[in-house]
Amino acid sequence: MTEHTIVVRFPEGVNPAYNAATEFQGGQVVAVDFSGNRLRIEQELTEALDQAVTSMLDSGYSHDSVVVRAAMEALEKATEVS
Repeated sequence: MTEHTIVVRFPEGVNPAYNAATEFQGGQVVAVDFSGNRLRIEQELTEALDQAVTSMLDSGYSHDSVVVRAAMEALEKATEVS
C-alpha cells in the first residue's frame, strides 16, 4: 500500500465533507487535517529539530551520541524529498 499527502485549497466558504468511506481516485481517505496548516507546522518542527542538533553539537555532544544520532536521522528523514 502506498500513501500520499495531498493539500487542496478550497475557495473561502467551501467546506467539503469527508468521512472514512470517502474515496479519491480509487483510494480511501484515511486522514484529513481541518486546520489547513499541516505543512507549515511540519516546516517549523523541522527547523526546530535542525536548531536542536546544531545546539547539541555546539555544546560538545559527540556525533556518535545516541541522542544526536537519532535526531540527525529524524532530521534527514524529515527533509527527504520523494
